[in-house]
Amino acid sequence: MRRLVYLADTLTDTVGGVAASLVIPLFLIMGYEVFARFLLDLPTFWAYELAYMITGAHFVLGIAYVTKMRQHIRVDFLYTNFPVRVQAAIDGIIYFFFLLPVSAWISWRLGTVAYEAFLIGEVSGESAWNPLVWPLRTVVAFGYALFTLQTLAEAVKSYRTVVGADEV
Repeated sequence: MRRLVYLADTLTDTVGGVAASLVIPLFLIMGYEVFARFLLDLPTFWAYELAYMITGAHFVLGIAYVTKMRQHIRVDFLYTNFPVRVQAAIDGIIYFFFLLPVSAWISWRLGTVAYEAFLIGEVSGESAWNPLVWPLRTVVAFGYALFTLQTLAEAVKSYRTVVGADEV
């Protein structure tokens, strides 16, 4: 289980770095679009689609990292007053019995949707550019699958804290 946690954490850190760096091309694309549209009166037909694709990838590739860093919003007016092992037990129950099954099912469905988009050559239909959407759908499926893996790793970490395995 330690290897699983190490693998998930390492992969999450790497992908989280990639996700964070996506704001740079997004900034450049949107900056160019504003410049071209308002100063040159030459709007692009591709900036909107590329921007929503990069933004979607940014969010979905970052969700596992945010989970690992425990930065999701939570209501914790009671939670923070509990001992660490009780907090870990609460987290473990939520991760293992609620979040893990749902995220695994969603990951499976997203993978199926990405595969079907690839098979039929689905295009966006949003602009004259009309790009294929299976690459974005694949990134979304991968990001959510990584979130599922990180959720499992967090459940294992919670279990180890509850049983005191991290103290040894």
